[in-house]
Amino acid sequence: MKPRMFSLLSAFVLCSTVSLSASEGWSVDYEKAKAQALAEKKDLLLDFTGSDWCTWCIRLRKEVFETELFKKEAPSKFVLVELDFPQDSSAQPEATRVQNKKLQDQFGIKGYPTIFLSDASGRPYAQLGYEKGGPEVYLKSLEDARANRVKRDAAFQKAETFAGLDKAKALQDGLAILPDELVSAHYKSTVDEIRGLDPKDTLGVDSKFGLVQALQDLQKQLKEKAGDGSESLRTVVDQFVAARPKLTPKQKQIALLDVLNYFVPPKDNAAALKLLDDVSALAPESEEGKMASQIRERVQRMLTK
Repeated sequence: MKPRMFSLLSAFVLCSTVSLSASEGWSVDYEKAKAQALAEKKDLLLDFTGSDWCTWCIRLRKEVFETELFKKEAPSKFVLVELDFPQDSSAQPEATRVQNKKLQDQFGIKGYPTIFLSDASGRPYAQLGYEKGGPEVYLKSLEDARANRVKRDAAFQKAETFAGLDKAKALQDGLAILPDELVSAHYKSTVDEIRGLDPKDTLGVDSKFGLVQALQDLQKQLKEKAGDGSESLRTVVDQFVAARPKLTPKQKQIALLDVLNYFVPPKDNAAALKLLDDVSALAPESEEGKMASQIRERVQRMLTK
């Protein structure tokens, strides 16, 4: 997991004058769509889109979603939900804008189009985007993903017949079917259950996903305390590290670098330099250690100008 301030920004913003409203057969109400999916025993297809500016979103809709084949086949398995982020949102109800922003944060949307497939409860099992080949290819991708959801559910159901480490192994089998990034972001309760059943981490689930989820929680804490100053933020990170004695130096570096996102220059420059020195000292030759040294040089040059 890279520190957020150094991650590459997604660049999908290609302007267009085309405006696409939600098509017939698509819902814009997430909660109603979930209720419908539950009643009809279907899954959800969530289309995070920019209908009046995103070129690839517009192409996906024209090449796939608006075709007769897709409109015939997809609704038999999925409730279709459009979550639109138009450049011109004047015609979009306030409730829809609020809902979409909440879901954007919940699903960690970085670019458009982003398509999530989820069960009726809203727990995702696949993530897609634009794909060449028209409706036939896209429907095949949907079907393959849905088949994995069926396998996931079978593994989870099997787990209910076991206890202890056997149950943990069956749950792990279900998680193994899914992309790791979805497990980290959306299956915390399952990972926590496995951790409780396997406290010695013999299956390696905690070491694989537990730290990722803990770092996500750390980000939330730092965001909540962003206005409390660098000393308070550093304390939060130090407590995080102290509570996890098995962290490797690299993992400690990642946690420490996360706090830089919330330092406010220029008043926090001294605290930033101290933190960067600490990061470098942990493992000077790691990617994070070298990154910290580079940032420190830039901050130092800024201070001497």
